[in-house]
Amino acid sequence: MPDAAQLAQTHWNETPLFLTEEERYSTYPWLYEAAEFRKHQGDKVLEVGCGTGSDLLQFAKHGALATGIDLTTKHVELARRRVGDLAVVYEADARHLPLEDESFDYVYSHGVLHHSDEPEQIVREMFRVLRPGGRINVHVYALWSYVTLWGVLRYGREWKKHIENSDAPVHIDLYTGRKLRRLFASHISIEKYQCEPFKFLAPWFGWFLVVKGQKT
Repeated sequence: MPDAAQLAQTHWNETPLFLTEEERYSTYPWLYEAAEFRKHQGDKVLEVGCGTGSDLLQFAKHGALATGIDLTTKHVELARRRVGDLAVVYEADARHLPLEDESFDYVYSHGVLHHSDEPEQIVREMFRVLRPGGRINVHVYALWSYVTLWGVLRYGREWKKHIENSDAPVHIDLYTGRKLRRLFASHISIEKYQCEPFKFLAPWFGWFLVVKGQKT
């Protein structure tokens, strides 16, 4: 039986996601600030699960020394096409990063960790490649959100099958603050984002939890 990483790769291979920058940041209007694209000039930045490279390109455009990894061959091809010589992109499994210890200042990941059934291993790898004093920024789906409520009301117990735009089975874990604190085993801050069109409700019913922390 395929593991969660293989299921995720099948899903992303079947899903056309080469969005323009305008499309991506109109869909996620909070992302530009939450990801801190503008704040890492001169830093060595790693994006875990870079997809087709939109976010990776933003870090590079603002002066970061940017590196991205992704599990999916097609994504890696598209990301390399998008970023050109502004960033480096590797095809790699987030559970086994082909990167040196303590080699990055900032590790970022949007919408990836919740698709893994081995999140502990991915988090260990993130901290392994992070230098002392370096920071992480990880975005995952929230259990308590308007998307959960809408999905249950519309689809019942099978609602998770309708989150992603694909007929392929996709592993999805939903997170709470308590679960994230156990997973990261360190002092982290957590915020909620994305509750359209009622943005003021995002701190309670937002779809994304944004985790930020520092390696001591």
